[in-house]
Amino acid sequence: MHTSARVLVAAFALMLVTAFAIVPGTARANMDKPTWAAGNFWVYSFVSGSSGLTINGTLRLDVTGTETVTLNGTDYPSYHVAADLKVPFGGGLSYEATPDIWFSTDTLAIVKIRAVVAPIGSLTTQTTVTIAGSPPQTIHWPLTAGASWTDSTVVWTSSANASATIWSHAPLSTRFDVQADATITVPAGTFTTTPIKETNTANLSYTMNYWSADVGNWVRVGDYDSTGRNTDNFNLTSKSYQGGGSFFTSILYGLPVWIWLVLLIVILVAIVGVFAVRRRRPPTRAMPPSPPQMPPQEPMGPEGPPPP
Repeated sequence: MHTSARVLVAAFALMLVTAFAIVPGTARANMDKPTWAAGNFWVYSFVSGSSGLTINGTLRLDVTGTETVTLNGTDYPSYHVAADLKVPFGGGLSYEATPDIWFSTDTLAIVKIRAVVAPIGSLTTQTTVTIAGSPPQTIHWPLTAGASWTDSTVVWTSSANASATIWSHAPLSTRFDVQADATITVPAGTFTTTPIKETNTANLSYTMNYWSADVGNWVRVGDYDSTGRNTDNFNLTSKSYQGGGSFFTSILYGLPVWIWLVLLIVILVAIVGVFAVRRRRPPTRAMPPSPPQMPPQEPMGPEGPPPP
């Protein structure tokens, strides 16, 4: 092989090896915290209910930007997420709520939720409900299988309408357990996830959050009572997420290894073929030098050259 061809082949092979070293594999020892940006969104279908009563609907989460949330005099930098919850009841009837949710930029734990509840006929008046944990609970990144911690907070709830504001609060203690990676299939596809089991220490009910680096959020969220009975599930149906990684993690991530091997072979064959053709091409005779020629000149008028 020509020396230049060998250099190019070696350089390209090195680039591919470097890319595979950077790209996370399907089995990770830990998962780093995703970085969100305005324009990211996730859509989930959900089914909730027990005792024969089942509710189906959709939940969409749209990142609109970053804001600072102040709780009891402490500032928490947060992602502002606009949520849209829709529940169809059939017969043309449906319910829709559009709460705002603030997630900590440091931990991705929920800092505050605020929702305006529209009147339902003549039974209620418009009410603004705000829920916040003071201080917010935390998620310890990177997620490593076997890691566990317990976090406590006081959950404050306010319910305000035109006539009054009612405050209430309750302590909450949660045990977090990071489990081994699991492959989860949802309507949006099949993903390698890092599950976190979040157990309410007071009543032993728990939530399973299946985090995915490729999704940048949960692939599935499931709630369970103290007996282990599944009471509701949220499954990812679509997303728009681009992590803040390097060129290789954003462009190469997710493609099966065999596709890159085929591309590598094709490109190597093309490079070798180009240099082989150049080597076999018969040399051309050197032509005697031609006398220098002056470039053509535009006619000059009294005002200079004509406009183009």
